[in-house]
Amino acid sequence: MNKSQIIGIGIGVVGIMAYFLTENGVIHTISGALCAVSLGFIFKYIPFKRKNISE
Repeated sequence: MNKSQIIGIGIGVVGIMAYFLTENGVIHTISGALCAVSLGFIFKYIPFKRKNISE
């Protein structure tokens, strides 16, 4: 596991905790977005380096 995957797991845990600890619809939406971002980090869909397309 690299650093971005560990960050993604941390964000996912925070998002899941926020979902279960509150009964607010807005917080549920925000925690769903956090979980989506964490999956992006875990599966490396969010690149940190720009790729050169011309190569």
